[in-house]
This record gives sequence, structure tokens and C-alpha cells, in this order.
Amino acid sequence: MGSGNDLASAATPASRLSRWLSLDAARLAVGGVLIAATASLPFWPGVNSYFVALAVRALIFIALGQAWNVIAGLGGQLSLGNGVFFGIGAYGTAILFTQVDITPWIGALLSVGLAALAAIVMGAATLRFRGVYFALATVVISLGFERLTRHFVDFTGGDAGFSEPFLGTSLWAMQSRGPTPFLMLSLGVVVGFYLLTRVLLVSSFGLQLQAVRDEEAAAASGVNVFHIKIMGLVLSAVMTALVGAIYVQFYLVIDPTAAFGLMQEIQIQLPALIGGLGTGGGPVIGGAFMIFVSELTNWLASGLSVHGLDVLAFGVLLLVVVLRAPHGVLGTFTRRPRASTNQ
Repeated sequence: MGSGNDLASAATPASRLSRWLSLDAARLAVGGVLIAATASLPFWPGVNSYFVALAVRALIFIALGQAWNVIAGLGGQLSLGNGVFFGIGAYGTAILFTQVDITPWIGALLSVGLAALAAIVMGAATLRFRGVYFALATVVISLGFERLTRHFVDFTGGDAGFSEPFLGTSLWAMQSRGPTPFLMLSLGVVVGFYLLTRVLLVSSFGLQLQAVRDEEAAAASGVNVFHIKIMGLVLSAVMTALVGAIYVQFYLVIDPTAAFGLMQEIQIQLPALIGGLGTGGGPVIGGAFMIFVSELTNWLASGLSVHGLDVLAFGVLLLVVVLRAPHGVLGTFTRRPRASTNQ
């Protein structure tokens, strides 16, 4: 059968390399233009710090969507607990800098390591569940972390959150008076995560991660399903915690809701869900659109004196995606008819 031949050819190193290099000239040109346009944004006429900061916010959520896409899009595990890793990255970096005087560059690495350890423990406890049971288990853990950060006030700042002192523009403190350095940093992270996703789509580990979406078939073909799931969750956790560290250094504050709250979990997922799960460019498209919707609803809410309009908009957006475009924007326009895949 055609599908069997496709699977066999996908397993060859030459095939993987060919697929990884399959970015055509048009796609490379579009990507290059987008990167150049984003990097040069601070120098555009009429663009002030507000618009640059908005771009940083968009890039942060794009990166969070890319990280969640690894475990949910490629691995097929609907995790609602990535806020745990985001919070560990943010709180860990801020606490190490403020209370132990460790530069955030090192604190971020230590927090990423702690998030990886948390992912191993969390995965060992939850990854044997399937479907909605796995999702419920992970969201319970995330909400549990939210409770803990509210309780240990002396350590985390409690409900008020944890703030860093602003030291001005300082490379050692990973702080800046303007948003431009964070624009470059977050853009680099998004580009790196995109390239990583492209590699995962064709690498041996990435193919195994995609295979575990059908556990029985993957196990029958010799894949260590549980081990691959754990590795996928750890990779997603490392990426998410790194973004958490950037987030807290940009905003200089983190609180339990922003780290572990249910709304944060939804915002982490939306870029990949809107743009297209399991794709390289999906979270980029979805994240940019999500921030556009957020700003539009905030503008409308301020004019109408209505609170929570963005939450309603995200809920409606998620419902529309699930019902009308389950493969996301990118998936809807790039998926081919099933009959043509065997030709």
C-alpha cells in the first residue's frame, strides 16, 4: 500500500534530510522578510515603545505556543499543565536574582533544569493516563502550584506576586529601559523554536514522538511509548521555562494567576490551536492573531467599560477553531485530500 511505502521512505536518513530542506524559495523569502521586518520594527517611522513591547508580547506567546506544540501537536498529549513549567522558569529566575543575587542568565538555566526535573516527575505521575484524564491530571497539578504560590507569601509574594527591582539597562541583570533588546531576544527564541520544530518533524525522535499518538501501533513497532512521552514533555518543559524566564525579566513581575492560572493555560495553547497543531508555522500565525484579537478586545472593552471581554473573545475563538477549523489556519489551507497522499 502507498502508506506503507511512505512510512518506509520517511525512515531513511536521506528522506529526513530532504524533508527538512524542503523549505522552498518562496517560504524562505517570506520567513526572511518577517524576521527582518520584526527585527527592524523599532526603527520604523511612527513606531514607539508601545508597539515594540506589543511585538515582544506576541513573540512570547508564539514561543509558548511552539513549546506546547511539541507535546500536544507532535506528541498528541493534550497537556494543560505547561503553566507549571512557565511558572518555574519565571519564579525561579526572579527569586534567584532577587534573593540569591544570581544573574538571570544563570538563573534561567537553573530554572530550566528544575522545570525539566518537574516534567519528569509530573510525566511519571500523569503520562500513563490517556485523553481527557491526562488533561485533567495536568491541570490539577498546575492549579495546585497556583495554590502553593499563594500560600508561601514570604517566598513567592503570595497573591500580590513577586517583583524584581529595576536596575536600569544592565546586561548582568538582563534588564533594559527600552523593549528593543527583548524584541531581539524573543525573536531569536521564536526562530530557534521554529527550526527545532522543523527538525522534530523529520528526525528519528520526532517521528517516534508523532508515532505515540497511536500508542498500540507505536508499541507494536518497537517504540518505547512511555519513554518517548517523557522526553517530549521534558523538551516542552525546557522550552516553556526558558520563555518564562524571558517573560519575568521583561515585565519584572510574576503572580500566581499569570504563571499557573487556567486563563494562562488557555493562552499557551491558543497559538498552536489557531495556527495549526503539529506544524512549524502554525503557532507563529496563531500567536500573532491571538495578540491582535487581545488588543482589539481590550480597546473595545476600554471604550465600553466592560471587563473580561478578551476572555470571552478567546473562548469564542477556541470554539470556532474546534468546530470549523480543527486543523488550524495552516492545516486547513495546506492539508491535501486523503486520496492524493498515496499518489
